[in-house]
Amino acid sequence: MRELLFTDFSGFKVNKLYDWSGKTILIAEDTDCSFLYLKTVLRNTQAVILWASTGQEAINLVREHREIDVVLMDINMPGISGFDATVAIHSIRKNLPVIAQTAYVHDNEVELCYASGCVDYIPKPIDKHLLLEKLGVFLGAGVEKSKREI
Repeated sequence: MRELLFTDFSGFKVNKLYDWSGKTILIAEDTDCSFLYLKTVLRNTQAVILWASTGQEAINLVREHREIDVVLMDINMPGISGFDATVAIHSIRKNLPVIAQTAYVHDNEVELCYASGCVDYIPKPIDKHLLLEKLGVFLGAGVEKSKREI
């Protein structure tokens, strides 16, 4: 049985470099400004970024792009919800990690994330350092800047 990670990043360091060359991240986000924020946070990671503005588009992109390594899934998507899109994505690629993102936190939201197949959750507004650490679980941990510069 899969469990949500909900890793404790309370002691994470914000002074890291991330090199995700050769990795692909699908951002399923219906608002332009939220997508641009996430793309900006990820710009120095060298990851390829794909964008889906609807749940159906996210499903289609997963079907078309086998190279996707992780999905950031907005739960409140137009048409097909992020929960339903996650279920559909896992019917295509069972082990593809999906991290839920949402501003609407309800009592049963963690349960719904788990039930749909999400492996973790990040609340909005998204803290850029927390986002990088959570993605690092699947794409490779960051390296402290001082060690990388040596």
